[in-house]
Amino acid sequence: MKRFVCSVLLLASFTSPVLMAQSRVKFGDTPATPLFVFDDDGGRVQIVPPDFATTKKKTFHRGAVMKSVEQVSVFIGPGWADATTRSRETALSDLAANGDVQFVDLQNHNISLLPHGTSQEDFDDFGGDRINDLQIQQKLAGMLQNEAMPAPVASTVYVIYLAPDVNSSLGAHKPGKDYLAYHNFVHVISAELRYVVVPFDANADHQRAAACRALVETALNPSGNGWY
Repeated sequence: MKRFVCSVLLLASFTSPVLMAQSRVKFGDTPATPLFVFDDDGGRVQIVPPDFATTKKKTFHRGAVMKSVEQVSVFIGPGWADATTRSRETALSDLAANGDVQFVDLQNHNISLLPHGTSQEDFDDFGGDRINDLQIQQKLAGMLQNEAMPAPVASTVYVIYLAPDVNSSLGAHKPGKDYLAYHNFVHVISAELRYVVVPFDANADHQRAAACRALVETALNPSGNGWY
């Protein structure tokens, strides 16, 4: 555990220079590959577009594919303290419970869907109403350092649900208009942290469907060169 905590501290120490570097990225640009956009430090991030039901057939790019997936949910933002909003957490914490049709993609690629892990809540307001991808990475690093959530294993995917009072920011791209969710990863010395970010949607079914799609895409394309 000490080794992992040291890795998290290194991640946190490198985040500030990366934040400074993001001003050099032309956020209006998009990668040539469909369904990808640039994140806040110029990296390529796979999104779930608003019309994801019409996603084209995938091609294998000879990269890593996960063998199994365990969902670990993290609910971020003070809005989750509201009883009505909080009532969604049970369904969102166990995306596989209702046998969503999107998980057929996992079966077709022999990827096991494991029972979900523990869920965590963090009601911090971040000093504002917007959180970008670098701040998401900082939040994960802090929670892991404080042992507020389990350290990742090969199957772990952290699914981060933003409260209605916390707006997602992904470069120049807007949640709802340009994407419904996205997945990304960040390296530390002892692990690769894979995570999904799901902005709040007033329609609970839409929010859950977007989260399911993003979780599937993470398993199929965890490092950016798998199936997409």
